[in-house]
Amino acid sequence: MINYTLAFACSQDGFIARHSRDNPFEWTSKDDQIHLQNLIKNNEWQVMGRTTHELNPNETRKRIIFSRGTDEIKLINPNIKNQYYFNPDLHQWEDFERLCKDSVLILGGTKVHDFFLYSKLIDSMYITVEPLNFKEGVPAFSYINFSDIIPFFKEQGFSSQEEIINDKGTKLINFKKI
Repeated sequence: MINYTLAFACSQDGFIARHSRDNPFEWTSKDDQIHLQNLIKNNEWQVMGRTTHELNPNETRKRIIFSRGTDEIKLINPNIKNQYYFNPDLHQWEDFERLCKDSVLILGGTKVHDFFLYSKLIDSMYITVEPLNFKEGVPAFSYINFSDIIPFFKEQGFSSQEEIINDKGTKLINFKKI
C-alpha cells in the first residue's frame, strides 16, 4: 500500500507562494529546507504540478508531474529515467500506482493538493508556517481557508502536533491519519 505525504511551506496568512512563478526556496527558512530534504530522502517518489517541477528541476529524483497538457503517461525527457507526465483527468489511478509502489511525497501546487485531498489519499501532512505575511498569493487549497485547515483535518480523522523549529518562530505542523 502506498503512503501519501503532503508537504508545503506557507506564510502566516496561509499562502504557499506570492504569485504563480514564486519559488518558496527563496523565502523559506533553512530549517524548513532541511526538513524538506529529509522528507524527500524518506519518500521514493515526488508528485507535483508542472510549474512546481519547472521551478525546482532535479534529474535525479523520481517524479510524477501532473499536467493536463498530456494525453498519455510519458517520460518528460527520454534521457531522464523515472520522471513522467500524468494527466489525472485522463489516466486511471491504477496506472499511477503501478509507477509509484511505495511512498509518495506530494509537493504542490494548489491543484495537486486539491486532487489528493478530495481523493482522500493523504496519510500524513507537514505544514511549515514561516513568520511572514504575504497579504495575497497562491493558497494551499482552493476551497479551504488557511485558518480552517486544522479543524478540517481533525474532522477528517487526523491528529495534529505543532512545534516551533527555530528562534524566528517558524512553526511545523504535523498531521497524521488516525
